[in-house]
This record gives sequence, structure tokens and C-alpha cells, in this order.
Amino acid sequence: MRARLFRSFPRCHFVSAIQFKGISTSGRLYQDITMYRFAKAALNLSGQSARQLAVRQKSDLSTQFHAKYGPPLLIAGATFCTAVWAYVITSTGITWNLSPVGKVQPKPWQEE
Repeated sequence: MRARLFRSFPRCHFVSAIQFKGISTSGRLYQDITMYRFAKAALNLSGQSARQLAVRQKSDLSTQFHAKYGPPLLIAGATFCTAVWAYVITSTGITWNLSPVGKVQPKPWQEE
């Protein structure tokens, strides 16, 4: 069975190069295939577990939370952001890189 699994997966040049150097990859490839089968089996939901998952997904707790706390959180966040930027602009002493157009004049040309 193990040999049949390896024949179903094409080997690329990288794998061939690793095998040419004498590093065995067959054990790692078998582990990857086993892990793939395990994940596939874990995701195969039975009918009852799928219904339970659907019931959990239709919970209205998040809609109640957003309806109750959404606008105050949005207002508080906007106020905080505005206050932080007002502080940064006015009080930190950062020299902003404004446009030098009209402020920088070329030096006069000097003939030698």
C-alpha cells in the first residue's frame, strides 16, 4: 500500500535533487499523506454535527453586541484617534516635510 501511495504523487526536480544527495524523503512524504488523510477525515462532518455547527453559526449574540455597543465604540474610537493625532501634530515638535516650492532658491551662477 505504501508503494502505491508514492506512485500517485509526482516527484518534482527538487525532490529528485534531494534524493540524489542521499537524503531520504520517503518517510516525510508518507507522514504528509497520512496528515492529509487525517485532516480530510476530521473535516468530514456527520449530519448531526453539521446541524449543530449551523445552529452555532446562527447565534444572534454578535448582532445584539453590535446593536448595543457599536455606535458608542465607533464614536470613542474616532475621538481617541483625533486626540492622538492632534497631540502628535501640535506637541511633539516633529518637523513636517512640507513642500519647499518657493522657499528654496538656487545659488547664483559663478563664472570661473
